[in-house]
Amino acid sequence: MTNKISIMILVLLLSCAACVGQTAFQGLTPGKSTKADVEKALGRPVRQLSETLSEYKSRGPEQIFVQYLGGSGGVARIEATYPEAIERSSVLGSVNLPARSMGWQINSKSRLEEYFSAPCVVLTYVGADASSGVSRIGYYSPQLFENASSKLPRASLGKNPPGLNRSPVADNNSGRSQPKQPPIANYDDLIARATGAMQTSDFQTALRLSQQAVDLDPNRAGAYEIAGIVQLYGLKDLNAAATAMRSAVQHGGSASFSVSHDHDGFFKTYCQGSLYITKVGVNYRSNDGAHAFLASHTDLKDIGRNSFVGANLFSFHIKATQNGKTKNFNFAPGSLTAAERDLIVNLIKNP
Repeated sequence: MTNKISIMILVLLLSCAACVGQTAFQGLTPGKSTKADVEKALGRPVRQLSETLSEYKSRGPEQIFVQYLGGSGGVARIEATYPEAIERSSVLGSVNLPARSMGWQINSKSRLEEYFSAPCVVLTYVGADASSGVSRIGYYSPQLFENASSKLPRASLGKNPPGLNRSPVADNNSGRSQPKQPPIANYDDLIARATGAMQTSDFQTALRLSQQAVDLDPNRAGAYEIAGIVQLYGLKDLNAAATAMRSAVQHGGSASFSVSHDHDGFFKTYCQGSLYITKVGVNYRSNDGAHAFLASHTDLKDIGRNSFVGANLFSFHIKATQNGKTKNFNFAPGSLTAAERDLIVNLIKNP
């Protein structure tokens, strides 16, 4: 029982913005997101370039282009084009890319294209080498990336692109290097990258990015939600987790916990899932979708520690009115600690 609970996948607590092996752009993930998702995030297209290619309005200096799969409405590729060249190192840090790509090629316009396989990203440069700076960042679906990268020259695979160690091109008038700024981060980008970092257990990066998102907009809940999960399960800082989770709830979001739901009164049979605490009430969903319940705070009759059922697992109970009947639900916290149990109970009682 202990081993099974302790290995629960924490990232199932949130609807992740990036799937494994991919990086999302403003919460959109090629290969997963649809045209409806794009229009929800970016609005209606400002230009219809072809049957499958549209341009969307950006919140920053970049132009945004989305390529769809013909007829399906699925997103195949998202490309952000920037008016000024950006240093490669700034892009790697901004998009969380590794230092070395899988390969590169010179395209038909004599521009360098660099392919990063783990996040399915393609960087296009101003010129034929890396010193010219990045002008375009492409986010690909896994299938499209596989098709595109299969055509890379064999000699480029695993090799650094040309001009990687060369100084940036100097400004002809001043003799100094042109300053190249990283892409302007927005809240949704930071949340997507924080979620991706959390998926790979890079908890310090996830926390740093969520804190940056709070600095951009302290009135949105998403960053607090991620920070709470990271602090509790990743960094084991209960006090910081409690602060972040309470902020998430107060700003209209949820405090999310990994729990096990007892089925028989002895925790011999149970399901694993996520418990969400909000201003409105409490919501439980099992990972397999077979068990769920939703109770408003007015429906809650009793919340507290268990003295018998699952006491060795630091379990707790929630009694709530469901369809006119009071039912009892027993849960064990994911970390199997009294501290997490008490945090859950206190947040339900005082959201």
